[in-house]
Amino acid sequence: MGRPRVNQPVGYLISGILKPTIYYGRRHDYVYYPEAWTDTASGTHYERGYYDENGQRYESVAFQENGKYENVACHCPYCGTDHLLTLDGTDGSTRKLQCPNCGGPLEIRSELDEILPENNDTHVSASEESPRPFFEKPQDKKGHSLRNILIAFLILLGLGTGYQRLRARQYADPVSQSTVQQIQITNTADEKPVYLEKIGPVSYRETSSTVYDGKVLVWDADAACYFDEESDCWLWYNTDVRPALWQYWYEDISSEFGEFGWMEHDTDGWYIESSAGNWIPLPAEYDADELWYIDE
Repeated sequence: MGRPRVNQPVGYLISGILKPTIYYGRRHDYVYYPEAWTDTASGTHYERGYYDENGQRYESVAFQENGKYENVACHCPYCGTDHLLTLDGTDGSTRKLQCPNCGGPLEIRSELDEILPENNDTHVSASEESPRPFFEKPQDKKGHSLRNILIAFLILLGLGTGYQRLRARQYADPVSQSTVQQIQITNTADEKPVYLEKIGPVSYRETSSTVYDGKVLVWDADAACYFDEESDCWLWYNTDVRPALWQYWYEDISSEFGEFGWMEHDTDGWYIESSAGNWIPLPAEYDADELWYIDE
């Protein structure tokens, strides 16, 4: 099953949770790598994204299922805004799209494809999905109760223990079937407050001093992450990815993405997880001017 693959990226180390995900499309087969990496053997750097059977990389792929394209990334060259749209899969539906902001014609940035019916229930493995949805705020969100959140966190702790016990085990890459070394997971929570020193309008860095112009992040035991009451933001330090980084749940924005919505910040700005393993630039319709982040 699947097309022969050539010119594929190499050297991706599977973390045990953030594994590549395979999508079998009508036009191409794709492997989605959920994070960027550098091949230690050649020094080649690869960006996260979708790679087809010829090694072509796509920043975003929107698949047609049940007659619709979900999460189509669109850009307006006139007002500079970005949008995520759901489009009808019928002929002509992707033409002459108008910007919701200024009315100008939109450019589609996603590769459009269709999941093959015979592979409809096999293109995503539950074991390959991101762990981020486990970490949710303590209040009820989209029907998820505090009890479910705690259970999920305990499950994740159990997985972490399992990773340590199996740290010598090697995992097979589901794409190339080559053997890669399992990364040891160390994500134990430090329940002490985190002190942040302000170094820019919306940027902070960790400090050991308690006398400064900054923030104090308080550990929330129920949600198993830190909380900043002033910005209504939950955050945690994700050591399950390489390099490790801070991830943020801004309630006003993140909650609109259902069980997903965790956010990251890098030199290119803010990214948000719109669906399992699918990270996109934060759409321009959301005001990012007041969003703060920790500069690592």
